Amino acid sequence: MTTPNPQRQYDMVFLVVPEKDEAGALAVVEEFRRLLVDNGATIEKDESMGRRRLAYAVKKRTEATYHNFLFRAPTACVAEVQRKMRLSEDILRFLSVRIDEEVKHGLKVARNTKPRRPRPETSEAPHASPSAASSTMPPAETAGDARPE
Repeated sequence: MTTPNPQRQYDMVFLVVPEKDEAGALAVVEEFRRLLVDNGATIEKDESMGRRRLAYAVKKRTEATYHNFLFRAPTACVAEVQRKMRLSEDILRFLSVRIDEEVKHGLKVARNTKPRRPRPETSEAPHASPSAASSTMPPAETAGDARPE
């Protein structure tokens, strides 16, 4: 019995080369948006983060236009988009992360974590205070006392 290919949730960030002006960057984003939708993805968030300075030079470039997609898609769709991004000269870098497992893990941890109860306050102190321990020790010699005369 085989199950259908599930729609997993992904977060993808990519950098468009700085040579593209605003209209050119929008055309590149539209190309990948269309590729996602044509391969069966449903886009939940489509956010342009604008042109930013890079932390370090990537392919001799110091700035790029950032864009973020949050979408649900089968794995074959994501593999195809990643392949096209690797081949495209308009994309400097990209990162796609499957986040449904992270969400599932967070829910599991929250479900299995027991709520902590505050410690009961007690008026009795079973151990000695730090000031009492320091008074029983002999005084340390100072540097002035250790000199021979």
